[in-house]
Parts: sequence; structure tokens; C-alpha cells
Amino acid sequence: MLRFLTQRLVGAVPVLLGVSIAVFLMVHLLPGDPATIMLQGAPASAEDIANLRHELGLDRPLHVQYVTYMERVLQGDLGKSIHTRRPVIKEIFGVFPSTLRLAFAAMAVALALGISMGILAALRQNSWLDSFSMGTALFGVSMPDFWIGLLLILIFSVRLGWFPATGIGDWKHIVLPAVALGANFAAIIARLVRSSLLEVMRQDYVLSARAKGLKQRTVIMRHALRNALIPVVTIVGLQFGNLLGGAVVIETVFARQGFGRLAITAILAKDFPLIQGVVLFGAIIYVILNILVDLSYAWLDPRIKYESLV
Repeated sequence: MLRFLTQRLVGAVPVLLGVSIAVFLMVHLLPGDPATIMLQGAPASAEDIANLRHELGLDRPLHVQYVTYMERVLQGDLGKSIHTRRPVIKEIFGVFPSTLRLAFAAMAVALALGISMGILAALRQNSWLDSFSMGTALFGVSMPDFWIGLLLILIFSVRLGWFPATGIGDWKHIVLPAVALGANFAAIIARLVRSSLLEVMRQDYVLSARAKGLKQRTVIMRHALRNALIPVVTIVGLQFGNLLGGAVVIETVFARQGFGRLAITAILAKDFPLIQGVVLFGAIIYVILNILVDLSYAWLDPRIKYESLV
């Protein structure tokens, strides 16, 4: 396991390096000058702008700027926001816990609904329950997140008054955003669990377990479901990263501050250090999630060894 983990961490270095180079070049190709943006609202001469560019190191060659930037990153310094003048790392960690809670809540909703619907559909294949579950899943996949969010606000906040429509507070504030964000993913999980479980239930070891007289519930939960969840775990790891970065629509609908909204705000404001920090931080999260997904394979299926994953 240690050898596998070491190789994955070493393999992640070129990925993160490539991401840092790509975002650094793209940011510097955007129209607009950071020095000019920082001096907006105040009378500034060309000399003032030139002095600020020199202070920020923007008058240096591009490769020198990148090396300087990476030296700071390796020390945990992602720079300072152009607009707020606060360290980028503080800007990120100021909103990331909110998005992380929302992502975990949405994932819990998606797993609970998706796995339950997928199991029921697989056990009652070609029945009305199967058709209803897959029809519901198709509806969930087809509907955009913002439409589901607005519908939930209309029903459970405006009409019934059960949950607040906007803001961040106690657990009631996260219920509607979590359902809206997790509904689409629950549909994907339901379809994946159904197809994977149907395939696993035809395997010899499942047939042998049934031949021994084990109860249906025991066969499903102990023998079939764990192996059927392997493709689900893969997509859960990838989708969780998408939930962190792609929650901007739901955060906007429910007026929540979060990681996604921070990224959009940085792009619209041309806050170059903040854009670079957000993208690099998101890439690190994706790499960590992928490694955790690979480590979970051997736990779900004892036949899989870490050596085979190398």
C-alpha cells in the first residue's frame, strides 16, 4: 500500500505542475493589466502604473514570473487578491468550509437515494418499480440544477415555509441546496447501481451463495453489493470534485457564499492571483480524491491488490 501511495503521489506532481503552467499562461493571456486594475478609482499616471508593475514583478520575463510564483506556492503562499488585498489562501479557506458542507450533504442525499433506487430496480427488474425508478432517474438527469432549486424554493420555502430559501445558518439552510445539488447525481448513481448489480448477480460466487441457502438480503448486502459499488465509487470520487467546483449555480440560487462563487467572482473581476489559487487548489482536491478512490478498491473487493493498481 505504501509503495502504491508513493507512486501515486509522485505521479501527481507532473499533473499539478501542468495545471499550474496552463492556468498561469491562460491568466496572463487575459486582457487587462493587474496594475491598472489595482489603481482603478484613483488618479494614476503612467509612471505610477509602471512603478506598481515593477513592485509586483510584472515587468519581468514570463518564465521568471512563473518560477517566482511556484517558489511562493511551495512555501504555501498563493499570493494576494488584487481587490481585497487579502492572502488568496485566506480567501479560499474563508468560503471552502461552506462548499464542503454542501458537497457532503449533497453526496449523502445522492448516495441514499441513488443506491436505494438502484437496488430496488435491480431486484424488481422489468417490473413497474423498475420502470418507475429508472423513469425518476431519467427525470433527475434531464432537469438542470437551478430549475430543481427554484422548484424546491417555491414548494418548501414559499408555499409550505418549512425551510429558509437563502443564506447560511443551521441545518435547515442546507437541506434544499443539498437536495437540488444531489438530485442529478442521485439519478446517475441509481442507473449505475442497477446495471452493475444486475451484472454482479449473474456471477458464479453469487449463484453459489444462493445455492447454499443464504437469504436474499444476505446475498445482496454481503456478496453482490460491495462488488457492484466499485464503479459507483469511481464516479463518486470524480463527482465529489465536481460538486465542490460546480456548486456555483446552486450557491447563486440559494445566495450562499462558496468556492464556486469565489471562482466566478475572481474571473469576472480579473483577479489573477485569486484565479490561479482557486484553480490550483481545485486540482489538488481532485488528485487527493482520485488517490482515495483507488485505495478504496481493495477494501471493496478483496480480490484487488494494491500491486495490481500500480
